[in-house]
Parts: sequence; C-alpha cells; structure tokens
Amino acid sequence: MKKGNIKKDFGYLASPFGLVMFLTFFTFFLVIRKNLSEGQLWIDAVSASFNAWQSGFFSLLAFTMQMMMVLVFGYALAIYEPVHAFLLSLAKRPSSLPSAALLVAGMTMGAGLLNWGFGLVVGAIFSRMVHEALVKNGIKSKLELLAACGYLSSAVWHGGLSGSSLLAIAESGHALESKIGIIPASETIFSTTNLLITGGLVSMFLLLAYGLAKVTVGELDLGKGRKLEPISKGEENPLAIWAGLLMIFTLGAGILSGQLAGLSSISLNWVIFLFFTLVLLAYGSWEKFTMAVSRGLRSALDIFVQFPFYGGIMGLIVGSGLLLDFSAWTSSLSGDRSLGIFTFLSAALVNFFVPSGGGQWAIQGPLIMESAGNLGVPFHKMALVFAYGDEISNLLQPFWALPLLSISGVSVKKLLPYCFLFFLFGFVFLCLMIWFVV
Repeated sequence: MKKGNIKKDFGYLASPFGLVMFLTFFTFFLVIRKNLSEGQLWIDAVSASFNAWQSGFFSLLAFTMQMMMVLVFGYALAIYEPVHAFLLSLAKRPSSLPSAALLVAGMTMGAGLLNWGFGLVVGAIFSRMVHEALVKNGIKSKLELLAACGYLSSAVWHGGLSGSSLLAIAESGHALESKIGIIPASETIFSTTNLLITGGLVSMFLLLAYGLAKVTVGELDLGKGRKLEPISKGEENPLAIWAGLLMIFTLGAGILSGQLAGLSSISLNWVIFLFFTLVLLAYGSWEKFTMAVSRGLRSALDIFVQFPFYGGIMGLIVGSGLLLDFSAWTSSLSGDRSLGIFTFLSAALVNFFVPSGGGQWAIQGPLIMESAGNLGVPFHKMALVFAYGDEISNLLQPFWALPLLSISGVSVKKLLPYCFLFFLFGFVFLCLMIWFVV
C-alpha cells in the first residue's frame, strides 16, 4: 500500500459507523479475554461472546423507533412553512460568525435543558439554517463550528428537565427505592448545586463558542447538507386533522385526569406524541403530512442502521458482567473524597459503550449508590455526578450526533475537533466543580 493512499483507504474508520464497528470489535476482544481469564475454553469463550452480542443486537429496537420518530417529526415541524419562516427570521439576526455561534449554542442548550430529544432536533436544524443565512448575506461562516454549537444540548441535558436518571429516582417505586428512598427533583435538578454547575457549564460553553468563532476563519460555502425546503398547509384531505384532534383530546384527557402531572410524566414518549400531534394539525391534509414525514425519514437512515450495533455492544458488556466488574473496580479505588471523581470518570467512559442515560443508570446506578452508602456520601450528590459524567462524553460520541450530521452535511472528522475543545473545557470545569462543590 502506498503511503499516500493510507488516508484514502482507511478514512472510512473516521465516521460514526466506523466508530461503532471499532467499539464492537474492541468490546469483543475485552469480553473474550475476560471469558478466557475465567477458565473458559476458546470455543466456549468466543461462542458466549457472539451469543451475548446477538441477544443484545435487537434490544434497542423500541428506542431506535423512538429516536427516529423524534427526528422525523421534529424535522417535519421545522419545515412547516410558518415554523420555517419563524426559524429563518431568527437565523437571519446574526451579523457575524461570533454572534451566530452564540445564538446557535444558546438556543440549542436551552432546548436541550427542556427536553433532550427536542434539543437534538433544534440544534441540527437551526445550525444549518443560521449557516445558510450568513452565507446568503455574504458573511463568512464555518458550518463545522456552528454544527458543534448545535450539538451542545447533548452535553447539558442530564442536568435539565428530562434528566432520565434524576427523574427516575424521584418516582415512587423506582428500582433502588428500598436502598436510597425517593430523591425529589428539588434535591437534584432544582438544587442549588445543579443550578450552579449546569448554569456555569452553559455559560462556559457560550464563552468558548464566542471565542472559537472569533479566531475561526470562515468561508462562503453553503456545504452539502440537505436543503430545508418549506412545505405549506394542505386542504385536500382532512384525515390528518381528524387524527390530530383525536391525539390532542387524548393529551387533554391525560392532563385533566392527573396522569400527566409533574416532571416525571414528561417522558420521551410524551414528547413524541406531542410532536406527532402538532405535525398532523399543522399540515392538515394527509398528503402534505406524508410528504413532510418522508423527508424526515431520509435524515433518520443512520439511526436505523447503527442503533442495533450499539445494542449488540450493550449485550456484550452487560451479559458478560464486564460493566459490573469495571464499576466495582472503580468503586473499590474510591474514598469518600474521591468517590465523586471516580464516579464521574466511570460514567463518562461507560457512556461510549452504553450511550443511553436511562440504560446506563439501570446498570451503574446500583453500584454507585451502594458505594455511596458504604462511604456515607449523600445519594443525591452521586446521582448528579453520574449525570454530569454521562452527558459530557456525548461530545466525543457521534451516536447522538447522527441527526446533526445528516441534516448539516458535516463529516464527523470536521466536527470532532470543535467538539473535542468543548469537551476538554467542559470536562475540566466539571472535575473542578465535583471536587470543590459537590
């Protein structure tokens, strides 16, 4: 192989699917090595690994469908003509790349703190729109930087209103209630500690986005992302209206009956149901609705293909006991002072293999809380530490960036340098906050 062809021949590895394949083979190596160390024969060690991978391969089917629906309906809502016009009017406000970076980062993180799925969609679509508005006005822009700003919701969401682990322990009957009791959101999401740390993280990201934009050389290039062409309301077939009315009455009945009350009721399914309803009512006709949804489906292809492979990775590390061993090892290294840092680091690392906050908490949560109880560390503090570790490493995990990459047209190789800088500053900030504040 010629030296000059190495980048061309192996460039496919620097892609989201390249990463998931690398993680898959690396996890296979770790699990087979663990099985052999426990005295299994080669054939048994390999066979057990493949069985665990296959059993986990389809474990995320429901979650895959949920993520596709979040993206598809969010996309369809964004290209609805009135909504598109509103977003476009906001996108045209920045007069420079620094002000554009601030706007995209602020809007994305605000949306992510409300709901993580909403933040992903808003960041993906709005970063593209702002970039196009700058270029069309003759202002040099940098799509990769704006796309990175549009991905910042993934780094702050777990301290917001949809923080899955924090909402889980606030519910009666959660899996760890017998050990840690019910920890209300007032001690986690709305605590002074979280407001200080999450608020500080958001402020730091805003300053960094502005600083990076100031030193970045822009260009007048629209990029290769999918063009967001608006679709107007239809009138020819009112089936969508009838379906939308049925769904909105269902939402109203849930609220009136008390079934939808409090933060814990605002689940991912609830958000999807709301998006579905709004899109049906917005377009009015079934023809326009299906036209908008079909465009969104094209942006969900990567999710459809890649999520099963992450399910396989989860099957490997959970089925083999590898994750439990790792969590127990990190806990054994910790004292009451260092438990927070070790928990933060382990949550950030495991997130690469189990990129689901709720799924990761179900696996790591019991060990983290057991260690906290043994060392006398408050449970609510360890829950927050886990949340910070889970969210910050998303900046290096393109799993959640798939909608962004699809809509913006940015390659992961160009996005990663900016995401790495955001990760580095955020990681250091959170380490300091956990050591001195939590």
